[in-house]
Amino acid sequence: MNKSSTSYLFGCYIWLVNTIARGPISRAEIDDKWARASVNDYKTDSIPECTFHRWRNNIQLLFDVTIKCNTYGEYYIEDGSSLHDDDWRNRMLNLFAVNSLLKDCKELRSQILYEPVPSGEKFLSTVVEAMRDHCLLKMTYQSFTKPAPMTYNIAPYCLKMFKQRWYVLAYSPGKQKTLIYSLDRVKALEPTDEHYTMPKDFDAEYYFRDTYGVSGMEDKPQVVEIKIEAFQANFLRTLPLHPSQEEIERQEQYSIFRFNVVPTFEFTQELRKHGSVLEVLKPKWLRNDFRKDLEYQLSKYQD
Repeated sequence: MNKSSTSYLFGCYIWLVNTIARGPISRAEIDDKWARASVNDYKTDSIPECTFHRWRNNIQLLFDVTIKCNTYGEYYIEDGSSLHDDDWRNRMLNLFAVNSLLKDCKELRSQILYEPVPSGEKFLSTVVEAMRDHCLLKMTYQSFTKPAPMTYNIAPYCLKMFKQRWYVLAYSPGKQKTLIYSLDRVKALEPTDEHYTMPKDFDAEYYFRDTYGVSGMEDKPQVVEIKIEAFQANFLRTLPLHPSQEEIERQEQYSIFRFNVVPTFEFTQELRKHGSVLEVLKPKWLRNDFRKDLEYQLSKYQD
């Protein structure tokens, strides 16, 4: 493996962030841990000084994580609390941190179970590198709605994980619009020599603010209210479906939650998973849809 490859460097960056995030640490202590790290494929005893500072700079560019040095010569993460924020950095760091941890603790692999991510994960480093360098990607994509794969260029704007799948939001010059692509349906992906200009006003978090999942970004949000039995409400409190979620009423037997969200297929399917313990109160058209679905389901069981 080439030391300069994106996947190798990505692993090194994640290892360094996690090592320093545990508390102030000296360069000697970092080198000691590096000598025993699984990501250290070449089993070197230390990280060259120029390499260490290059990694620091790249980590700040990629993850907006700043590594600083205190008066005692110890390195620490500036505003370490930001690593716990519910944003893309935290999810990306956690993903690679778990992979790194499993390598270091081989004897525990059978005791740590997590949901697998489809094959699209292998294209992550290519997309990240293209976003960093603002270069177009040549993609061969097999849509579920097309009989054969198609090849065209895309300008990647952001990455998003949803339901164990990685998606890339990208502008398609050929179609002249922004679309979302699931990486597990990508057959081939490679950088080109062409570059693109990132829209100055693009904000990934703002773009997806009103949606649940990866659709409906161009639609207007609506107020959705649901009534759910008390025990099941605990799951919504500990893992909200959407940032707009509010618990507007809490009784002994039930709770009522309000959302300001685009009621996409993905969102309504998530509500349906709760079955009979959940009742849609608003909007009326969605309540009627749920009623019709229940009537249809009931008709299947009438022998």
